[in-house]
Amino acid sequence: MQEGIYFVAVRYQTGFGAYEVISWDGEQWQLENSIRVVGWITFDDLLKNLDISWPVSDQKADMAFKAQYEASKDNFKPNEFVEVE
Repeated sequence: MQEGIYFVAVRYQTGFGAYEVISWDGEQWQLENSIRVVGWITFDDLLKNLDISWPVSDQKADMAFKAQYEASKDNFKPNEFVEVE
């Protein structure tokens, strides 16, 4: 494994487990010795495999802005800041 940031599954001495984002220095995990890493994926590979879309509320705001822009695009100046609620 190469040095970098990894998304890992860890198990604690208590038997509980969790997911963490942890650094690997090329020789060991950068965490307490009592925590055991039981699985990992590079953070870069994790992000490549996620399929997350923007929240619906943001999409609605984008549609409202586009509608307002189209309705009065002749009134917009090239560098004008516009905020839509």
